[in-house]
Amino acid sequence: MLNYLLIGLGGAIGSVLRAWLGNVVVALTGPSFPWGTLLINVVGSFVIGFFGTLTATDGRFAVPFETRAFVMVGICGGFTTFSSFSLQTLELARDGRSLQALGNVALSVTLCLASVAAGYALATTIRTSPVAAISAATPGTRAGSTLVALHRPDSVPAMLEVAGKLMTAEGGRTTVLAIDGPVLAALQPTEEVMTTARRTAVSSRRSDWVGAMRETLDRWVAREKAEGHQARWIAVRGDGVMAVAEHGRDAHLLILEQNQGDRQARARIHAALAHAGRPVLLVPPATHGAFGQVIAVAWQDDANAARAVRTAAPLLARADRVVVLRVDDEERHAPLPALFDGMPVTWLTAPPDGQDIGAQLVAMAHQAGADLLVMGSYSRGRLRERLLDGVTESVVACADLPVLMQHQDA
Repeated sequence: MLNYLLIGLGGAIGSVLRAWLGNVVVALTGPSFPWGTLLINVVGSFVIGFFGTLTATDGRFAVPFETRAFVMVGICGGFTTFSSFSLQTLELARDGRSLQALGNVALSVTLCLASVAAGYALATTIRTSPVAAISAATPGTRAGSTLVALHRPDSVPAMLEVAGKLMTAEGGRTTVLAIDGPVLAALQPTEEVMTTARRTAVSSRRSDWVGAMRETLDRWVAREKAEGHQARWIAVRGDGVMAVAEHGRDAHLLILEQNQGDRQARARIHAALAHAGRPVLLVPPATHGAFGQVIAVAWQDDANAARAVRTAAPLLARADRVVVLRVDDEERHAPLPALFDGMPVTWLTAPPDGQDIGAQLVAMAHQAGADLLVMGSYSRGRLRERLLDGVTESVVACADLPVLMQHQDA
């Protein structure tokens, strides 16, 4: 009941603010075009994007559900007005001002979407959760920090083994995020109204696998510290997207789970590739720590592949064999850049075989006996990847060996 009272109070406040701002704008611009309604909806979109992101459950400014409902459902719901926009657009059309009616639709949709995105972006920039606040690694260096994101208990052994191997080889700090969802922080505004009993029922669906794995994670941290490594683990509620993004700013390398057929895992990988701006190492559940003896490099003559090679250089330098993969109609071996100098490099070239290039690269890596695939990432989001038959999308979907990807903006 208190939740509904708060929403009602917020709605009253939002409605009064809407009426006041609408009158102010009409006095300034006149009644010929609904600038007031447009401004109100744009401002409301910004506020809900900003406040909703800044007050997520894993944020420094996390607030109770009742407070989020008061602002997002009450104030924003009372302040913004789709019905006024619809009526004013219809009136413009009935008055014969069709271009203005279309302009109102175009401006409202475009500016409101841009505004909510701007609010989200600004909140993401200034939002620092307690999780990220304790990170003090030096960005941009392998000796800085490695971030490991755990979502599934069956992937924990492989992920921790890989992280331990990298610390042994490279040193630096490793932070493990043990992430236990689902996402309560990202509920839609109308879902914020749900009763306490309903929220409790939603929360109960969490597996709480982190609690069951606590002893395993503690033992791993103690073992790594005994070997002189800097390691820690942190429990995170929700889907972990924000926590990964925040830690990713201070990490040189992100280690993520790669589960074939798991659409949620693929979505997390794409989000990290597109937004974290750091190299990403994908680790299938069956991976063992001893990888990197034979490394396959998906090569093409561009800056993205070169960046991937530079990122993997410490691993490539210690590999027993480096196999450069190229899918090309011509069996030609272009001169390799100086990046490969001193490495035991061999070529494996094959013409396109009719399947997608990503799946062919994975098959060629297996043909070469590789236990790690290194490649540039050209991901711009899952939809665009699918439309363009993207190599990144294909590799993420089908790779069953570790893959080190370097995003083009990283």
